[in-house]
Amino acid sequence: MKHREFYDQHFSRDDFPDDTIEHCHFYRCGFDRADLSELRFLHCKFYDEQHDAGCSFYRATLKDTLFSHCDLSMSDFRHTDAIGLEISDCKAQGTDFRGASFRNMIGQNSYFCTATLLRNNFCYASFEDVILELCDLRENRWSEANLLAAKFSGSDLSGGEFHHIDWQSADFTCCDLTGCDLSQLDVRRVDLTGVKITQEQQSQLLEPLGIIVI
Repeated sequence: MKHREFYDQHFSRDDFPDDTIEHCHFYRCGFDRADLSELRFLHCKFYDEQHDAGCSFYRATLKDTLFSHCDLSMSDFRHTDAIGLEISDCKAQGTDFRGASFRNMIGQNSYFCTATLLRNNFCYASFEDVILELCDLRENRWSEANLLAAKFSGSDLSGGEFHHIDWQSADFTCCDLTGCDLSQLDVRRVDLTGVKITQEQQSQLLEPLGIIVI
């Protein structure tokens, strides 16, 4: 499917006989509860500027789904089954991932996460209570995102932008934070156990405490 426009439609898997959808525009469309597993959306637009509205993927299945170079701004990804989801080089301001699951359960209390989120703009997005542990999350913009109770432990967040976030609200233990601006992080209040940073970042963290690293 290529170069098509859709308005106010609801989609199911049967509407996508091809696995790749390219350069399509979806305005105020719904994908609620649809199984979109393994579909590839390339250079697609899911945002309506005129109405400042995104599309709804509420409770959709997005296993191993790919969004690349798409505009997902203001889209609703709440309670999606998002194991293996890949989003790369996308506009995703104001997206809502609350309740989304990136976890493969291998026992009653045992799991591992699978997701790849690269070079996206997640400004003002909500990842409240989302678990994204040991995932590839490089070079994203997280400025002013809601990260309340989010768990990123062990993930690669290198090169990320974190302006105006509440560092205390999320779990960043054992993360790779190299290349991130940590000037707004208070080392006295945030658990940085196992975190990977550079010597320059070490100086940035310790200078507010009056400690000069040479």
